[in-house]
Amino acid sequence: MLSGLRDKLGPIVDPIADIFARAGFSPNVLTLAGLLVGLAAAYLFASGQEQLAGLAVLACGFFDLIDGAVARKTGSQTAFGGVLDSFVDRYVDLMFFIGIVIGGLAEAGGLPGWLWGVLALSGSFMVSYTRARAEAAGSEKLDIGFAERGERLLIIAIFSLLGCVRYALVVLVFLTHLTAFHRLIAARSRLARAW
Repeated sequence: MLSGLRDKLGPIVDPIADIFARAGFSPNVLTLAGLLVGLAAAYLFASGQEQLAGLAVLACGFFDLIDGAVARKTGSQTAFGGVLDSFVDRYVDLMFFIGIVIGGLAEAGGLPGWLWGVLALSGSFMVSYTRARAEAAGSEKLDIGFAERGERLLIIAIFSLLGCVRYALVVLVFLTHLTAFHRLIAARSRLARAW
């Protein structure tokens, strides 16, 4: 859903991307900066500093948005850059959920925090995996569903800033698995047409 806003955010993001590009930051360096900010967010979650972690999650989302914008602006998009971006995104997702669980911030509805963490993490990974696998099999771009990465980051950030990240996990458990199945159904339809 939010991926469709990227083009509309161009007038805001492009000038910021220009600043980073003129300062000599490569897209891959910005991606790795996002990894470091993600690690900081995980540490903040693990130490129970939910609101600060929420701000770090927003900063992480900023780097996730700006690295691609810099690549497009400078004509430095590479296949490896795309792989690195996805690789870092998965590790950052993993770190967030581990930090939330370690910080004791995940218990909800009488269920243990580790269970919510595992279910939210597996759903997040399945959203990304289903898209990657479908596109590798020949589907056109499969950026559909309610829980793409941008939405997941916003959900975690907003609930964290409100001091109730545990409910972000509950929401993500349902939305991520729903999105993964939505993508699977769409992939089946698209791939059936391709053959």
